[in-house]
Amino acid sequence: MSDILSQTEIDQLLASLHTGEATAADSSSREQPRFRVHDFRTASRIPREQIKTLSLIHENFARLLSTYLTGTLGVLCDCSLASIEERTYFEFTNSISAQSLLTIVKMPPLQGSILLRISPEIAHAIVESLLGGTGYRTAHHRAFTEIDLVILEKILRQLLPLVNEAWDKVIKVHTTLDVVETSLQFAQIVPPNEAIVLVTLSLRIGDVDSLFNFCIPETALEPFANSLSNRLLASGRSEPRSTESFQDPLLKKLNATRIPLTGVLSETTITVQDLMGLQVGDVIQLDSRIQDPIHLRIGHIPRLKGVLGTWNRRYAIRITGIHDEEDPTHE
Repeated sequence: MSDILSQTEIDQLLASLHTGEATAADSSSREQPRFRVHDFRTASRIPREQIKTLSLIHENFARLLSTYLTGTLGVLCDCSLASIEERTYFEFTNSISAQSLLTIVKMPPLQGSILLRISPEIAHAIVESLLGGTGYRTAHHRAFTEIDLVILEKILRQLLPLVNEAWDKVIKVHTTLDVVETSLQFAQIVPPNEAIVLVTLSLRIGDVDSLFNFCIPETALEPFANSLSNRLLASGRSEPRSTESFQDPLLKKLNATRIPLTGVLSETTITVQDLMGLQVGDVIQLDSRIQDPIHLRIGHIPRLKGVLGTWNRRYAIRITGIHDEEDPTHE
């Protein structure tokens, strides 16, 4: 009987065994190092703050593009920023359609070339809308003709000032079109493993919706890392300059504008027969009196009142008041 364990002793033995296993498991888990796999080939090279600044720039461009295309194409267009991410150029070229429209542009002072990619759905919708079509979605896309490329190149050239305006608060860029291509073989702006910022815009034209991409190499942004600061946009420092930039050119153009100024002594009506019978020395009776004011017209609209006189031996009109627009004699 001494070799038989009681139920209480068995329970204690099982509890001690479970406690020992748990302690061993905890100690083994603490001893295992925690790590994650890191691929240095795809390491992030562009700071998150620069990505946020580029997001604000292209959100502004999306709004400008929506307004421009709606007015130009005559159909409702909507554009919004879908995503902005860092990738390699090889990943970008492998993910796009072979029938895409590729536009290489220069944006000095940014270094190198920037690639604009328009999906075939959007490109064909633009051409069709400009030529009077309905802009409906089709499953098959034909190859671009010479006429299509000429039309699209003209539209792209008109989009470039919108890019300049979107970048204006951060960096003053001057965007120029370099070449329009339809083959990826002729659109290699950087080596395949080069890091790029891929900006993806979601563009809708009528009932056609697809993507519009900006491919910006990391090397183009590197010299302007300090300028691509989100604080610069939030400071609003360019607002006074922006207001003056609008006012000064307008005032300069208005000050140099010539407008016709006419002094009307009086008015009367005669018949065609009397007009044909007028000869030198005839007197025409006017409807106004000598003391009545002379009305000055800017263009064809009466704006001022004055009296007739002379100045330096020339006839002149001295302004005496503002024309009353409710004057029933000059409607």
